[in-house]
Amino acid sequence: MRRLIFCCLILFLVPILTGGCAGPGKRPAIIREERIVERSQEFRPEWIFTPISIQEGMLSFSGGVEGRADFSLALRKARGEVVKNIIEGIKRTVRREFSDAIRELSISDAELSEFLTETVGIIMDIYQMHGIKPKETYYEKVERPTAEGAEYFYNCYKLVEIAKEEYIEWRDGALKRIKDKAKAENNKRVEEIATQILNKLSQ
Repeated sequence: MRRLIFCCLILFLVPILTGGCAGPGKRPAIIREERIVERSQEFRPEWIFTPISIQEGMLSFSGGVEGRADFSLALRKARGEVVKNIIEGIKRTVRREFSDAIRELSISDAELSEFLTETVGIIMDIYQMHGIKPKETYYEKVERPTAEGAEYFYNCYKLVEIAKEEYIEWRDGALKRIKDKAKAENNKRVEEIATQILNKLSQ
């Protein structure tokens, strides 16, 4: 009989003890994931995943930032990332074109590097003067759960496209500026390089 009473007492106390450990009225915490609550398009555009694209008739560049609390700042930062990719893409293109054009000239790596840097710099100056606007802007507003409720931040991306004809015009314009400057300064070597490249690229 005593054993029966003891077993009943144990069965009665176990739920109380285990419930007391969890604390009165407490429920397991539910951890929510981040979610997009607003977006400028139904789906992320493919160009987001291609920072630099040099095609036959078009040069395309994209850049973006994620996790920014201020929307306006996110847009400005995204533009800065696009400019970085434009510089890199044009540098690659110019290097390839110049390397093909100067095979007959004996140019050191240091000379070529300096010439490329100056050319790209002038091209970017021309680009900034034209004030080309992005072809497309995509953004997401993301909700992030916090202990107090939720906070919001933005992912922003921009796409810039430059027609190949426009790029060629800027490139040749940069070369002519370098050539004229070298001629004015009586820098025969730089003038020779600029002239050679212009002649080869115009063929």
